[in-house]
Amino acid sequence: MNDAPIVVPLSGEAAVVVEQDRVLFTRLVGGARIATDIIGVPLAGVMKVEPGVLLKSVKYRTPEHSSSHPLRFDLPAGPAVWLRAAYDVIIPTADPRGLAAEIERRRHRVARYGGVASSVVWNINPRLRVAGPQGYVPGVLAGAPSEPDIGKWESTASAPAGPLSPGWPASDPVVPSSVPYPESLPVVSETLANGVRFSASVRRTFLGFEPVSPGVVNDVAPTSSLSEPLAVWHIVRAGTVRGTHRPVRWCAADGRTEIRTELVDGPALWLWGPVQEWVVCTPRAVELAEEVRLRQGVGMMYPLSSDLGAERRTWRNLSSTRPVDTPSGRALPPVPEWAPTTPTLLPRDCWL
Repeated sequence: MNDAPIVVPLSGEAAVVVEQDRVLFTRLVGGARIATDIIGVPLAGVMKVEPGVLLKSVKYRTPEHSSSHPLRFDLPAGPAVWLRAAYDVIIPTADPRGLAAEIERRRHRVARYGGVASSVVWNINPRLRVAGPQGYVPGVLAGAPSEPDIGKWESTASAPAGPLSPGWPASDPVVPSSVPYPESLPVVSETLANGVRFSASVRRTFLGFEPVSPGVVNDVAPTSSLSEPLAVWHIVRAGTVRGTHRPVRWCAADGRTEIRTELVDGPALWLWGPVQEWVVCTPRAVELAEEVRLRQGVGMMYPLSSDLGAERRTWRNLSSTRPVDTPSGRALPPVPEWAPTTPTLLPRDCWL
């Protein structure tokens, strides 16, 4: 079972995305998702997932912190899935039983292994996860609403959830073997087959068309590129893609530039973090994985002093990315148990 992102368009400019452990709203530009570090609605905080029918169309405005941009759209009457968290999320779909079962499967995986922001949610309300005979499962809250607060709703029978995808095996923090000074590291770049350039500086990774300027202190990313702090990546691994698959389309923060990554047969670099995932197909996958890991250690030991810098902001917002102090020295954090064991952007048997 694969936990691939499920993108459900809500209008020509908006979509709801069901990730492995969260649901978020995003703006669409020509069908491509705007890249964002918004967490959205953690599945750890979802109390109910129910298929049904929205009996009357309603106007919807995305709640704060749930979307890459404030969005307004009409939810049409018809079959849909209702999620109850701190607020209602209604997802129109032609197959509400199937989508609800898939979201419920992912919610049970989060209860078993964890997920983004799950520890924060469960510290606030520990009843949202309870121990079962085979591990933790979502809690059932007494007094939970029986229907959405918005619109008229009619529930339908649910389908059983499928088996959970495996979690990442237990791992240890990694103490870097070499930590050179930041000033000694150049920007490494690779131009991919479709002209998109993958780059890694001392602070960040980039996907775009512009060259990245070297700089140790300057942390400004081009708005026409995708950019993620090095500190966000838990998994940095070279592997092999089997077969050719649908490309992944993103829109940069400028709202105009489309960044497309082709998923084609051959070597590839897999980067995964709590709020983003890239698969970069390149013959230099092994070399680039080593370069990214080296720069992660440098950024950990020599972070920007500002709390808004690439490292400290990531550590503050995503607790699983924080360095770990060990008897052998400061270490990069272990891969969390809730990480996928293969890229979610590919079928499970298409990654080696």
